[in-house]
Amino acid sequence: MNTASVLTILVVEDNAGDFLLIQQMLFEIKDFSKSIIHADTLQLAIEATKANQIDVILLDLSLSDSYGIDSFLKLSEFVPQTPILILSGLNDKTFAKDAVKNGAQDYLVKGEFEEKLLSKSIQYSIERKAGVELLRQSQETYKLLFENNPIPMYIREKDSYKIIKANNSSVQHFGYTLEDFLGMTIFDLHPKEEHAYLKELIAKNDFFEPHEFQHIKKNGKIVFVECRVKEIVVDEVDCFLILAEDLTEKRKAQKEVIFQANILKNVKDTIFVTDSNGKITYWNEGAEQTFGYKSSEMLGKHFDILYPEIDKPKLGRELKEIVSGNLFNWRSRLITREDRIIWSENTTSLLSNENGEAIGFIRVVKDVSQSVKFAEQQKESVAMLNSIFNNVVQSIVLLDSQYRVKAFNVFANKQCIQLMGLELQENRSFLDYLTEEVKDQFLEKFQQALINETVQWEMCLRFSSSSVFWFGVSLSPVSDDTGNVLGVCISMIDVSARKLADEKFQGQYLEIENTNKELDRLIKILSHDLRAPMNSVHGLITLAKDEKNPEEFHTYLNMMEKSLKKLETFTNDIISSLKNRSVVKVEPYNLNKLVDEVIEELKFADITSSIEVSNEILSPIQVDIDPIKIRIILSNLISNAIRYHDDAKKVKFIKIRAVKHPLLLEIIVEDNGIGIAIENQQRIFDPYFTIGNHSESNGLGLSNVKDTVQKLRGTIDLDSSLGRGSIFRIDIPMG
Repeated sequence: MNTASVLTILVVEDNAGDFLLIQQMLFEIKDFSKSIIHADTLQLAIEATKANQIDVILLDLSLSDSYGIDSFLKLSEFVPQTPILILSGLNDKTFAKDAVKNGAQDYLVKGEFEEKLLSKSIQYSIERKAGVELLRQSQETYKLLFENNPIPMYIREKDSYKIIKANNSSVQHFGYTLEDFLGMTIFDLHPKEEHAYLKELIAKNDFFEPHEFQHIKKNGKIVFVECRVKEIVVDEVDCFLILAEDLTEKRKAQKEVIFQANILKNVKDTIFVTDSNGKITYWNEGAEQTFGYKSSEMLGKHFDILYPEIDKPKLGRELKEIVSGNLFNWRSRLITREDRIIWSENTTSLLSNENGEAIGFIRVVKDVSQSVKFAEQQKESVAMLNSIFNNVVQSIVLLDSQYRVKAFNVFANKQCIQLMGLELQENRSFLDYLTEEVKDQFLEKFQQALINETVQWEMCLRFSSSSVFWFGVSLSPVSDDTGNVLGVCISMIDVSARKLADEKFQGQYLEIENTNKELDRLIKILSHDLRAPMNSVHGLITLAKDEKNPEEFHTYLNMMEKSLKKLETFTNDIISSLKNRSVVKVEPYNLNKLVDEVIEELKFADITSSIEVSNEILSPIQVDIDPIKIRIILSNLISNAIRYHDDAKKVKFIKIRAVKHPLLLEIIVEDNGIGIAIENQQRIFDPYFTIGNHSESNGLGLSNVKDTVQKLRGTIDLDSSLGRGSIFRIDIPMG
């Protein structure tokens, strides 16, 4: 956009206060000069567009004489070429989005934007509107290329063979009217003797290479044509575009080549003759005029001097075709003396002596550069689009309905090189530039755009765990004047910074939420399990105060002692659970010493004196795993083994072993207690689950062990059976 010029901005707003705010924002924008016109009704806005050359319109959807999407539709009908930016209240968002789908360039919610965003929206709206208009003009050019192409062209449906379009050259050349063509199938153009061969080619899907056929003109005359076929989609229907070039005159020319050999001096066409080795033996005046070389300069030279280096490898194959006895016709690039490229139709015939031996080749060259120029107009149109796209500070790519790249701006190409290591190329599938994980999503959105719907979403390109890019993607359908969608315009903006900030916030939110859940769990535990033993002790004290019988009084004391032990056990487990949530700075320490400390802490517990608790780590082990979490694991496993010892066994033991492997630490706690039944082993780590009549256990010990192991990214396995005891094996990754 030329920011040096003055933009005429029409603000359509019936709320005086809102207009003053918008006017003030516009005055504060320094990016461009502006002239502001105000209208407070839709009718006044329409009159303003008639009296002034408006560059952009800021439209409020809620007006006194019009409301909602109708306001946009009525105004855009009067100024279809002028970009309209919607100013929406919170209640008008739905109308605003509908307006964008119907052609509005953008919408802004009142109270949620400031002058920078307003400035960008105005500039982008003008640029996008200009791009869409240029694209519409380009589509009109493509249509003209079909209608006015000098080569007869017609389009038939893939499945029904019905002809649905024909260009002017087909009408003139074959004599049928356009209405005649629309009532015909391709078999109506071919004589009956060709129908079987044509059906065979269709069945084999073998008709994309050029083939020679006969076509019947309306007057009944048979002509020879060379058909070239290309797959296309018309109005979402699979079709074939057929170029039927008349070969009648060329065939006649080929038959007369030998006869004309004796009168070559009088022929003005470009003709030259080579021997069997490719050296030029004759060069006529037409060749001198076409290529700029005199006959004396060319005689004795190899004819490949006329070909670009890239095309020279093809010449050997061409000679083999000619030597086979067939006349050969093809199109090629040739170079003049002034190094100018010309496109030529080449007709070549084999020259033979009286004995039928090949002695050379005669070549007739026809300059067809003008007809080739028509085909290149499409590329020129795309180049014009590129000149517009390259001034936009976002990636813009234009695709046809088959996902092929037709145009792109410099920013898009630069971004593609940085992300994919590939340059954007015309006619290459856009899917080649996407990672596999987003292709299905892109295809789904693309199909939505092809049914004339603007689609917006955020797409993630992930190249590794640390290389992630997020893009805001908009797919806008590109249609012709009749509303047929011909392709899709892609607009992509890098939103990685904002997306990563959102993800970081979400992660912090989830962490806080999980912490709250953990605290809530602990509060429930405290409110339930602490209250019971405390109430029990309180009741026993009350009874003991009034008790006169010493034996009963002693019984109350024993019961209070049991309640206090239960309270002590539960309190220790709660403390372990709270410690498990803390973050500890890890420093290397001696695992053997830590095991001894845990055993020492537990040796004064009831019945521990009858159990042999042994540290069987044979050699010192230095580790840098969180010592508090290791202490929680060992303390709970050993306490659990003490609690569930087997009174029937004379020798009771608990053994602690550890092995330091290269990548993990293995800890084994083994006992010969009562063991765990198979049906309980799946639930043993569940909170509050206890075995048998051990009322002093609250079922949190092994649950704390499992939570702690998981936080260390480790695993815990159990090997146990009733009467044998239990073996807990913990594997914790090192580092």
